[in-house]
Amino acid sequence: AVVSTQSTGVECLLQEFFMQSDAEKLEGLPVAPFMDREKVTKPSAQVGFIKFVLIPLYEALASMFDEIREPILAPVVRALEYYSDMNQKMEQDKEAVKLKQVGRRISSTVDPKVEPKRVSVSRKTSEVRSPDDLSSSS
Repeated sequence: AVVSTQSTGVECLLQEFFMQSDAEKLEGLPVAPFMDREKVTKPSAQVGFIKFVLIPLYEALASMFDEIREPILAPVVRALEYYSDMNQKMEQDKEAVKLKQVGRRISSTVDPKVEPKRVSVSRKTSEVRSPDDLSSSS
C-alpha cells in the first residue's frame, strides 16, 4: 500500500510539473529541466530527487544522530539503485527503438532489386571510381 501511495504521489507531482512546463513553453518562457515532459521520466525524476534532496538531507540528519544512519539511509540507497537501474533500462529501450526506426528508414530507401554499384579506389590518388568511369577512361 505504501509503494502504491508513493507511486501515485509521484505520478501526480510529475503531472503537475508537466502542466507547468507546458504552460511555460506556450508563453515562450524558459522551462526547468526537471519539469520538461520531453526530458523527464518517473525513474529519472526519482533518481534526481533521491540524489539531490533525500540523501543530503538524511546524511545531515544522520550526522547528528548516528544511531539512525543505517535505518534511514539504507532504504534510500536501495531506492536509488532501483530507480537508477530502471532509468538505465528505459534509456536502453529508447535507444533500441531509435535504432530500429533508423534501420526501417534505411531499408525503405534501398531497392532490393537494384544491384549496388561496385567501385574501385586508386591506390595512388585515393580516387573513388565506378565501373562506368573506368570504362570511359580506357
